[in-house]
Amino acid sequence: MRSRRHRDRHGRGLRSPLYRAEVPARLSRAESFTKVAAAEFARMRGREPDLLAEVVLAVDSVPPASSTEPSFGRVFPAAGDRPTHIVLYRRVIEDHAGSEARDALIAEVVADQVDILRRA
Repeated sequence: MRSRRHRDRHGRGLRSPLYRAEVPARLSRAESFTKVAAAEFARMRGREPDLLAEVVLAVDSVPPASSTEPSFGRVFPAAGDRPTHIVLYRRVIEDHAGSEARDALIAEVVADQVDILRRA
């Protein structure tokens, strides 16, 4: 009977995921991105609790079609009963950074959005 994992042919690396799909340790790219962004936002919230106490972090896959300029994230100010939101655009960040520098770019984008919120 043949194993589900294929052998490493011609130095190309594993040909299947390290974890099976039903194992909770395996995260999708979106889940991994959200986890890193939430950790970075929590770190920033620890530094500036007064500024970020009522701010919500959200992750969206792409900017809205009505957006005229490319951006990695955006701050939506509080309006009525809706709190202030910081939105990160996952696909734009992943496409720009690649897999190696993704976490550093997430940290930079969160810091930039908090700086924009600080100046507003």
